[in-house]
Amino acid sequence: MAIALAASLLLSSGFLWEDVASQQALICERDILATCLEALPQSARSQLPNSQLLQLSMGARAAMVLPILHREIAGVLVTDFDKLPHKRSVNWGTGHYSLALNRQDELTYWHELGHLEAIAAMQSLNLQINSTYQHEWLSDLYLVWRVANETNSLDLAWQQYHRRNIDVIANTEFMSHWSVPILAQALQHYSVKQLQSFDSFNAFLTDFWPLLTVPNDDSIAEFSSLIQRTFGAGTVQPLPGYMYWRKPDLGRYLEPTLIKIMGQSSAKHWLAEQNMQPETPSIAPRL
Repeated sequence: MAIALAASLLLSSGFLWEDVASQQALICERDILATCLEALPQSARSQLPNSQLLQLSMGARAAMVLPILHREIAGVLVTDFDKLPHKRSVNWGTGHYSLALNRQDELTYWHELGHLEAIAAMQSLNLQINSTYQHEWLSDLYLVWRVANETNSLDLAWQQYHRRNIDVIANTEFMSHWSVPILAQALQHYSVKQLQSFDSFNAFLTDFWPLLTVPNDDSIAEFSSLIQRTFGAGTVQPLPGYMYWRKPDLGRYLEPTLIKIMGQSSAKHWLAEQNMQPETPSIAPRL
């Protein structure tokens, strides 16, 4: 497996298992999927399609997670990390920009595992996951907590933040994964040391939940429309009046990423041209 898996992974019969709350997840490489699935107890295996259908469902993705309703097994994570990109590029009226993507195998692994961790953590809070969008930002919160604990830094969490922004700038179809409004709050509230003080993702989410503000569907739709009109193909001039009430918040979410890929001076100038100057200070990296 390409990933430098954490020491918590247990090798069993040639397959990898990782703890998910009080359960375990089976980790399968795509090219040995059929054999790997045989490691599941029949009561769990019977809930999944056959390996050929799973291969088709995975398509060109680098990873796919399959939750299972089982007392001991949380789910299966299928990986194909050879498909992971090493940079993300975007182009709009001001030029071409790119972001180097480091340690993508680990980040992808932690995000996908986060889907299973999110289910367990929300159940412990007597709550349900109500949308694909909620599933994605919960998974990215797990990634932030895991990054702090595995790397003693938040650099890779910021990389995920920037990637989510660049993805929607390039194509608003990625709005379903735009966890930035949630990540901004987590990165603002918690330092590395504070995140490391939680001995589980469940403990972190329990602490963060009362502090968390989640944008509603209408807000996400407005952000999507504003992003499309600002960065979409054919946009050649500022639109100062369009959704002016959303511009300061969008500017606050985008500013750290624009500074990362454009430089501070160019980013500040562009935000001013677009009337997107944040009304409150943008989030900045914490130690």
